[in-house]
Amino acid sequence: MTTLSRVGVAIFTLAVVFGPIYTVPDYSVVSNLISELGAQQTQNNFFMIIAFCLLGAGIAIDGIKTFQLPLLPFISFGVAMAIVGLFPHKPIDAALNYSSALHNIHGIIASVAGTLITIGFIWQGFRNIGWQKMACFYMAAVAIVFPVLMIKLPTLQGIIQRVMYLQIFAWLWVKHPETLHIKRSS
Repeated sequence: MTTLSRVGVAIFTLAVVFGPIYTVPDYSVVSNLISELGAQQTQNNFFMIIAFCLLGAGIAIDGIKTFQLPLLPFISFGVAMAIVGLFPHKPIDAALNYSSALHNIHGIIASVAGTLITIGFIWQGFRNIGWQKMACFYMAAVAIVFPVLMIKLPTLQGIIQRVMYLQIFAWLWVKHPETLHIKRSS
C-alpha cells in the first residue's frame, strides 16, 4: 500500500534531485543545504517549500491514522518538517535582504525535527531485538553524527546532508508507520 509518507518522501526527493535545475545557478549539491533550495529570495523556492510541507504532512498523517504512543516522535518529526518549510532559510546570496526571524525559526525547528527523529529511532531501538535494534540505533547515530559532520565540514555539508536524508528516508519508507511492529490493543 502506498502511504502518504512515501508520497511525501518521493516528492521531497524529486525536489532535491531536480533542485539544481530550478534554483539559482550558483547552488551546489556538495556545499549547499537542501533548505537553501527553499530559501527566501530564491527563484522557484516554492518547489522545496511545498516538498517540505508534503513530506511532513504525509509522515504526520500516516502516524496519526495508526496512532500508538511509539509513533509520537515520528508524528512530531513530520509536523516539524512541515513547519520548517513554512519558515524559509536565508538565501545563498548574502547580499539579498531576508528575514532573520524566519531564518532563525527555520533553524530552531529543523533542530527540533532532528531531535525528534533521533528520539524516535532510539525508542524503536529499545522496542526491537537483533538486527532491527541495531538498525534503529544506527539510524539514531546517523541523526546525531551527520549534523556534527556538516558543522565540521561546511564545504561538504550539502552532500553530507543528502547522505543522511537518504538513509533516514529509506528507513521511513520501509518502516513508517505500518511495519514498526507495534502491538495493537484489542
